Amino acid sequence: MHDTLLQEFGGLAGGGPRGASYEGVDAAVQAVRNSYYETVEELAAAYAVYLIQGHVFLDGNKRAGAAAMLTFLEANGASVRIPPDELALTMIDLQRRSEAGEDALRLIANIASWLAERRTKQKGR
Repeated sequence: MHDTLLQEFGGLAGGGPRGASYEGVDAAVQAVRNSYYETVEELAAAYAVYLIQGHVFLDGNKRAGAAAMLTFLEANGASVRIPPDELALTMIDLQRRSEAGEDALRLIANIASWLAERRTKQKGR
């Protein structure tokens, strides 16, 4: 997903501070897998938060976090309607708040609530 985003929008390839072999991605996935989040929005938000907060890529972390979040929602039967500019500003704000030291659980709760407000459909409904 990250490589596709780089091809489309540009940027530097490679892993972030945790290593060129993308160890940060594995850490982010494990953090979500080991979590106790209950809703699809919380899980999707966790992917965005852990990817962005962990700076798992050399470049494009906010794009990859947003893409992972939206892909997870779609794969789990949820759909959201978010204008691209709003999505970009939200990911920038997420990074800013993360760098300011805001707790991951609080960030996830905030993003999950924001996603829930933008839900458009759910399988089986």
